[in-house]
Amino acid sequence: MKAELWRQRFIEYLITRGFAARSLESYGRSALVFVQFLEQRGLAQIANLTRTLLEEYRLHLFSQKTRQGKPLALKTQAMHLTVVRRFVRFLYRQDYLLVDVSEGLELPRQPRALPRNLLTERQTIELLESPDVTTALGLRDRAILELLYSTGLRNQECAHLLLDHLEEPNQCLRVVNGKGGKDRVVPLGDEAEIWVQEYLQKARPKLLRRPGESHVFLSSRGKPLNRGALTALVGRWAKKAGLPHSTPHLLRHCVATHMLKRGANLRHLQALLGHACIGTTERYTQVEISDLCKVVRRCHPRERS
Repeated sequence: MKAELWRQRFIEYLITRGFAARSLESYGRSALVFVQFLEQRGLAQIANLTRTLLEEYRLHLFSQKTRQGKPLALKTQAMHLTVVRRFVRFLYRQDYLLVDVSEGLELPRQPRALPRNLLTERQTIELLESPDVTTALGLRDRAILELLYSTGLRNQECAHLLLDHLEEPNQCLRVVNGKGGKDRVVPLGDEAEIWVQEYLQKARPKLLRRPGESHVFLSSRGKPLNRGALTALVGRWAKKAGLPHSTPHLLRHCVATHMLKRGANLRHLQALLGHACIGTTERYTQVEISDLCKVVRRCHPRERS
């Protein structure tokens, strides 16, 4: 059977496993790149796949360039190879391959990049207070900024928020189908609760164009805001406030860093942010080093007290 047909079966398999739409899109794109590589190598039947071809593909990714002429990021290379390993294992479990030739295929070693240009608590407050709340769109933007900073929601999680997700008891909201297809419940802070309710009562009815629309945050045309619009929104208000370029994801980093500095437990932060692994949350301990700096200045023999 041709590689493309097996690629389609692979995506169908992932659908039955409950993979999210964005993950399916990403996996399908990476698998297509791999299949095209095999076709260029003249591999008509994927049953003839070998470990040598996988290694050639790994080197192929290493030598690839982006549209800007830069090498593919290590993270991108690792993502493509991860999809290939899952694809090959799928073929092996379907008894189409006699041997799992992907076993032991190494991924590029990625540096654990830390968030840069984090906003201080004061800067974050300046960002939150920058929208003009006398307008419907300004009130909407204030509610979005407060919500992002209060809950640490991902961009897509905020964009997909529905009205009934706000109906959790004890001032909480439900994140449905978050990263990895997982749901979670997160608390909504007092300030965020106030501004979200203000938006729902005073601004959203003015933006609503279609009865029955269930998304919380709407555009000026009454359509649900998408990820790109949320990114542009945060960046626009940061620029107006004279702050470094900011995104919803940067606010997510700020939530974790500021709470950690104030003594939050890593396990609680993991639950708030929806991290599958505590190791992902632990990187924020490398960001917040102000207390360590104080200890060094106070206790190190070569520092003046």
